[in-house]
Amino acid sequence: MPEELRSKEDEIPPYSAPDLETRRQDRYRQAKAWAIALDPVYGLIGMGLVGYAIDWMAGTGKTWTVALSIAGLLGGFYLFIKEASKLNREQTRSSSRTDGDRNT
Repeated sequence: MPEELRSKEDEIPPYSAPDLETRRQDRYRQAKAWAIALDPVYGLIGMGLVGYAIDWMAGTGKTWTVALSIAGLLGGFYLFIKEASKLNREQTRSSSRTDGDRNT
C-alpha cells in the first residue's frame, strides 16, 4: 500500500507476550475446561464399575451395568452443562471484549 494511503489504524502493533498473570489465568481456564469436559466420562466409568460390581455379586447379567452407566452418563452431562454455563458466565464478566456487558 502506498505511504500516502496509509493511516494509523492500518498499522499493526508489535507483538508483546502476555504477562505471567494472564498466562496463569489462561492455564487455569484451560484446566477447568478439560475437567468439565471429562465429567460425562467419569460418570460413565464410575457408575459403570458400580453396576458391574452389583451384577457380579448378584449374578444379574448386565442389567445394573447398563442402567447405572446410562445414569452416570446423564449425571455427567448434567454436571457438564452446569459447570460450562458457570464458566461461561465467569468468562463473560472478566472479558475485556465485553467490558462486563451481557449484551455483547
